[in-house]
Amino acid sequence: MLSALCSVLIGSVLSTSIQVDGEGYLRFAHDKEVVFAKQAELSWRGGIVVSSEGDPLWPKIAIEREPKSLEIDLRGHIKAIYPDEVIEAGRIVLAIFPDDVRPVESGKYLKLFGEANLAEPGEGLAGVIRPWTGTAKSTATEPEKSFVRVHLLDEPLQQREETIVQVKRTQKTDYQADSGWVKNGGIEVAFPEMSEVSSSSMKLGDVADIFADEATKARLAEVDLGTSPVFGVPRQFDRNWVMGRLKAAGFTVAKIRIIGPVRIQIKRVGQTITQAMFEKAALDGIKDQYPDIEAESTKPTPDLDAPEGALDLRVDRIDKSGARLSVTVVAYVDGKRINSRTLTYSNKAVPVTLNIGDDVTVVVQSGGVKIETTGKVKKVDRVSGEVVVQLTTGKQMTGRLSKNGKIEVSL
Repeated sequence: MLSALCSVLIGSVLSTSIQVDGEGYLRFAHDKEVVFAKQAELSWRGGIVVSSEGDPLWPKIAIEREPKSLEIDLRGHIKAIYPDEVIEAGRIVLAIFPDDVRPVESGKYLKLFGEANLAEPGEGLAGVIRPWTGTAKSTATEPEKSFVRVHLLDEPLQQREETIVQVKRTQKTDYQADSGWVKNGGIEVAFPEMSEVSSSSMKLGDVADIFADEATKARLAEVDLGTSPVFGVPRQFDRNWVMGRLKAAGFTVAKIRIIGPVRIQIKRVGQTITQAMFEKAALDGIKDQYPDIEAESTKPTPDLDAPEGALDLRVDRIDKSGARLSVTVVAYVDGKRINSRTLTYSNKAVPVTLNIGDDVTVVVQSGGVKIETTGKVKKVDRVSGEVVVQLTTGKQMTGRLSKNGKIEVSL
């Protein structure tokens, strides 16, 4: 019976969508590094199990011939299903992060700056593997309002004017407590459709409305719910999980009612680092070395969600290749590295088409005096637009290509 319960099969086609219900994260190999995800769509490709992006599950799980379908149970065992046989292919390994080390969103995956512990599904807080619908419910809602209507009936012809006054909410939900239940020592905990947290850890009072006597309410508000979700990846909990936390904290389950959705969703909110902010930091870094450059980004990057705190964007490195610059900007919040973005720029303001060895006309200007001579191109910086030329006298000078095709040197 236990074996049957643990063998909850996910998917009936080759493409199988799963999610981790717990503290663990799936691991994939992407661009020569390990990245993480809470949900994924797994399939067979080229003899291994991969994500929908084609990145191998890590460590790799090899399946020599293409199966009819993949099946994955609660404990992460992957089976390859064929018309004539079923093969045990391997088992998923999850990553668990300490409270002070959290992955951050990077494209379709999560990245980590720190160490992770490894666990198999079903071990401790790692969680189990469950089906995933592959769709995220939109959380964009209109601002919630409460209204007070004031009716003025003493106007001519009994005209009535309604004044709507918005009242600041004091609750996370619209639930009204069962006063009789609470008066007799009962407890009600009401969750909204989506709870939001801003810190790295969660307490019950952060995500739910609590209805109980004041002393009990204060104790309940401090019940630890574990680490917060990563940015951009809401977590789901069921009511049994919440009851388990409350029971572990010493509360009597029979006295508690959970109000709200069956699957409780919690997301982490913080601050947004826009592309414009990354670009400004990158351009400031470029101008330190190339003060005359007029750069244009050729590779836009998405905005980044980051924790609340003091934000500092620093240019980590500038790499030059031909007429392009690659600028890596690192985001720090409260002194801790969160993520980085690499932006690519090209100098469209100086379309330098010269090559080393070309004969050019050189105009040397000193004050109001100009001298025109000839020389050969010795070096071209296609980013800054600077050109090093060697005059017929053997002297080398640095100038810029003008619109009329001459090299202008200012002394």
